Amino acid sequence: MKKLKDVILIGKDFEGKKEDILRFFKNKKKNWNLIFTEGRQKIFSLLRRKKPDIIVFLNTERDKKFLVLLKRIEEKAGNVPLLFLSSSFPDETEKFSNNSKIGYFLELKNRYDFETLEKKIEEKLEESGRVENEKGILITHGTDTLSWVLAYLRYSLKSLKTNVAVTGSQIPLEGTFSPSDAIGNLRTAVYLLNRLKPPHLFAVFNNGKDVFSGRLTKFRKWDVEAFEGRLAAKVTHEGLKVLRKDWVLIPYEEQKLEKLYLLKTGGTIESRKSKKGGLAPEGDFVFEYIKSDLKDYFKSIVRYELFFLDSSDMSFEEWEAISRRIEKLGLCECDSNFDKGIKPIFVNPLFSSNDYEKIFSLCGKGSILLGYGAGNANTREKSLRSILNPLKNAVKEGKTVAVTSQVPLELYDAEYESGRKLIEAGGIPCGDLSFSDAQVKLSYLLGHKDQLESMAKDEKIDFDVLLIASFLSGVILTKNQTDELFKRLKNEKKGKIDFLEYDPFVSNSFELGAQLVAKRIKEL
Repeated sequence: MKKLKDVILIGKDFEGKKEDILRFFKNKKKNWNLIFTEGRQKIFSLLRRKKPDIIVFLNTERDKKFLVLLKRIEEKAGNVPLLFLSSSFPDETEKFSNNSKIGYFLELKNRYDFETLEKKIEEKLEESGRVENEKGILITHGTDTLSWVLAYLRYSLKSLKTNVAVTGSQIPLEGTFSPSDAIGNLRTAVYLLNRLKPPHLFAVFNNGKDVFSGRLTKFRKWDVEAFEGRLAAKVTHEGLKVLRKDWVLIPYEEQKLEKLYLLKTGGTIESRKSKKGGLAPEGDFVFEYIKSDLKDYFKSIVRYELFFLDSSDMSFEEWEAISRRIEKLGLCECDSNFDKGIKPIFVNPLFSSNDYEKIFSLCGKGSILLGYGAGNANTREKSLRSILNPLKNAVKEGKTVAVTSQVPLELYDAEYESGRKLIEAGGIPCGDLSFSDAQVKLSYLLGHKDQLESMAKDEKIDFDVLLIASFLSGVILTKNQTDELFKRLKNEKKGKIDFLEYDPFVSNSFELGAQLVAKRIKEL
């Protein structure tokens, strides 16, 4: 049964049409409890008794007393959304609303247009997390390739309808009283699956303290604080702190998932000593722990044992199986068109130019070039160990080469001349993308190369410009990277380029994502 939503309507105009409003919403919104009130004392008295889901104002007198009323509502009602339906408000009220987390100004052209009123209330209830979250998906996975599976699912899961959490552990769970970091990871993951307004994909790690939306990198082998990445939320001594603007927590304490889906793949979290003496993912500890210790977050749990593998044994085929399972549950559409030939090339002082030529020949349509430090490499023209000519030859053959650093933390930058030459020679800077994110994203784009070429032709855009803009949309670049890339494209006379501030290929179909990128380029 859907939760009853308390909707407070304030204003004399509402009182005048009370019966008409009740009649309109009677059968359409049976889970809306409409409460009409007017006058500050009545409002304060009402707020002392209950915390509403939304407060709607219509043509209320706008004076200093009204500003006092708004401030008192904010004090009493916390983050409850306010919906103002009026043609105009004084500057003081506008300023208050802009500084507040709860104020919205919308114009209702016809004050008795109840369909518009319904739409506006629905929008604000949705934006503020007053929703029913019925399902959640928890994927347990080993740590060695955790960053790759998170990146894969970002592009594979289309039209996602629920929250999906990926987690694992550095120490096996083994049992209810285990000292494993799995306990913190599972608690945060299941809590968010329950209370985060869907749909979002995220990973939980570092003893459950860090919630990542991407850019994941494992930088410690054994310590439970193993990952860094793009933080979406963080657990502190004050509780869960959401860091992304597009993440909204459902405020209802009684919120509970109707069904929690557990997709097991193995990994350390399910491992125990095998007969041969090493750790092997053979246990069923996660299901038992969640069922006994986290049962307050869901009504039922369904377990799918996809495979029992260490994540070092997993790649695109297994990640596609995860995505397909979610698709079979009716909770997403799966896009499995990835080019599996995108390989990394780590620059090394002992490699010769001939070595680089051979490695590039193994890379299919593209590769990720990982330089030293800030993204540097030996680019001396006459050096027998230079990568410069092998890179130029690879680009000339039609290969796409994205350039980053093999140093995992901090932002890659083309600060040095040796790093700039890699971009000048045809490399695409990776900006703040982690290595795994860059590899999977390029794999996804080149898996749809035919579609991208067709769109470039139809839109009369250079293919390289469309590919680079697609790769770099949603990526943070330094000025050095941007300047060098723009200079190269200008010299090659391939046209102007611009990037979207977000990644259009996450959630959207590939066709729609590419169309959004092409539209931005054509607007230049």
